[in-house]
Amino acid sequence: MQIADTSAPESLPARPALRDISLWFVLIALAGTTLLHYLTDIHLIPYHSIYRSLYYVPIAVGAVRYGRRGGVLTALTASVLYIPHVLLSWGVMIDDGFNDLLENVIFLFVGAFAGSLADAERRQRQRAQEAATQLASANTQLQAQAALAERMRASITSILESIDSGVITLDRDGQITTTNRAARALLRCADDSRDQAPQSVRDYLAAGARGYRQIPVAGRVLGLHGSPLIGAQDEAIGTVLVLDDLTELRALEEQIQRAQRLAALGRLAGGLAHEIRNPLGITRAAAQILQRELGDHATLGEYTQVVQAEIDRVDRLIEQLLAYARPVPLARGPVDIIALLHRTVVLTRAYAAQHGVTLAVEATPDLPMVEGDAELLHQALVNLILNGVHATAPSGTIRVLGSAPSPEHRMPLDVVLTISDTGSGIAPDDLPHIFDPFFTTRVDGTGLGLSIVQQIVQEHAGTIEVHSQIGNGTSFVIRLPALASSAMVLGFAAPDTSVAASDDSRGQH
Repeated sequence: MQIADTSAPESLPARPALRDISLWFVLIALAGTTLLHYLTDIHLIPYHSIYRSLYYVPIAVGAVRYGRRGGVLTALTASVLYIPHVLLSWGVMIDDGFNDLLENVIFLFVGAFAGSLADAERRQRQRAQEAATQLASANTQLQAQAALAERMRASITSILESIDSGVITLDRDGQITTTNRAARALLRCADDSRDQAPQSVRDYLAAGARGYRQIPVAGRVLGLHGSPLIGAQDEAIGTVLVLDDLTELRALEEQIQRAQRLAALGRLAGGLAHEIRNPLGITRAAAQILQRELGDHATLGEYTQVVQAEIDRVDRLIEQLLAYARPVPLARGPVDIIALLHRTVVLTRAYAAQHGVTLAVEATPDLPMVEGDAELLHQALVNLILNGVHATAPSGTIRVLGSAPSPEHRMPLDVVLTISDTGSGIAPDDLPHIFDPFFTTRVDGTGLGLSIVQQIVQEHAGTIEVHSQIGNGTSFVIRLPALASSAMVLGFAAPDTSVAASDDSRGQH
């Protein structure tokens, strides 16, 4: 047998090495069995028959351990060691000698057959190991692909949940399979149930969910767009429905259209006012001359006074038209809001008292200044207070509040002016139109006062809101950006609920 120190691949039987216990067992077994033959008397045939069978042990071990090659080599070695003994004992009993020679053939057969079985078993085990290795590799790849798919799914879900547009997917039967956060919020759905979708959406889905459509849902305007959901093989597997909230866009469009209408109306009003003013001046002059000529004629003199009074009224209306159509450029500068409120209240308190209305004022100490035109802001506040007086019954109250939210709640800091009355309130149908030019519910009103107030506030980069309930009064809320330097110097003072009870106390600020 050849002895080598190299290892064979797992698919082949291991080659014997000097430290291999199996090799030493085979060698010792062959040597021991051979010694037993040669040391035992030739005439003790039964013993030799037993010793001859012992050769199968190392042959079997060599075949199992080293395969067919090992089995054959072990069998040949056994034959080489055993044949001299057969030849020596040939003359004792010829029949047994002949059987001994045939036994060597059996040695070779057993070694080859057992080695072949061992090789087959080894190859089968190797294939099983390779299959297990491939299966483990495939399982690892499958787990990696599953993890990648999960990350992709989580990423897609995160994207869908983050966008502001609603996304709904439906299967071929039209049943909703997934919805994102925006879709659930827009449709007021608690989950993915189709039954919770508004009827207008269900009608759109029933119609095939194709094309673009705008629908009202819970006081908002939604834009719907459906398209086929394409699978991996480019086949249609359902429908994707995208929802957009168009409410703010609609409001912006309405603001733009309103601004365009108001601009056109302003240009028309400015032109008409300019053309009317000249003949109106001539008419006033003629009425004044006629009054002088009439002298002591009392009845006709009253008529001329009425004519002049109405001419003055029309002239004031023209002044308002010109103020609305051709705004005066702002005389910008720091405006002390507390001083502005004090001045406005002093001017309007007597007028309010004549109508039996109490005028109260509150303000936060150290209220930040704003940048703007003090005269125009004064005009806006006066208009709002006078409107409140006209809408408030005797013994009612008008409150003027100046405040600034604390900086942790609103940045940049705003100055908030609130004018509230306890009047009869504004009808819900009239509320959207109160800032429209020439809209008024008063018989003697021009409908330009609130339009001019809104224009002044907008020119100061501010906003004006109105809140009203029938029977509970009306509140106008003006927000103006505070002057940055003033807010920093004042240190963003927190609001104080102290109420100024008199004009003298207001003058102290």
